[in-house]
Amino acid sequence: MKNAITFQSETHSHLLYTARKKKNHYELISVQTGAVLVRLGKWEYLVMPGESFWLPFDALSAMTVVPNSTISCVQFSIRTRESLPHQGGYVGMTPLLIAGLNKLQSLTMSEQAQQRLLSVIQDELLEASLHTDLSEESKSINAYLSALTENKTTTGYSVSPDMMMALKVREADKMRKSGVKNDMIAARYFSGNVDFLLQACSILA
Repeated sequence: MKNAITFQSETHSHLLYTARKKKNHYELISVQTGAVLVRLGKWEYLVMPGESFWLPFDALSAMTVVPNSTISCVQFSIRTRESLPHQGGYVGMTPLLIAGLNKLQSLTMSEQAQQRLLSVIQDELLEASLHTDLSEESKSINAYLSALTENKTTTGYSVSPDMMMALKVREADKMRKSGVKNDMIAARYFSGNVDFLLQACSILA
């Protein structure tokens, strides 16, 4: 990291997911549009627009970004002298934190102004409240994902069709990367329809 604190905002038109690995920095993930699933511990936490999730240094985590989502990430180097939170979770969003994250979306902000604002955000995080309570939506997603990976019936879950498809494609892609043949993956996730599997996986491209 060039600076002790960096900011990045991106819009993802396709499905994106990362492997579970330990963080070598601290990270604040915020969602502007769409949705993100953050895997921390044994649960996946749904982060919706206006919400932020904190991942501390050395946290074993993964992230899934559904298509057409805009997310921003503030990364803090371990070189920082401040005692940033060592536990992960949803961040209690203060008015100043909300305003700061919104301001960072400005394309005309100079690097010096951005660094000053990032320092303010860091100060806010030092006092922020964090929690890992699962929302009802998160509970439904975790239950659906458990049924999906254990090859059980996946009907009757309060999960949006878009999220269901994203999770199916994610799990199917993991199987493809591990060498499982398309017909076996299609039989498990797409009622045996290989063409549907290939079409669905194109949202990863």
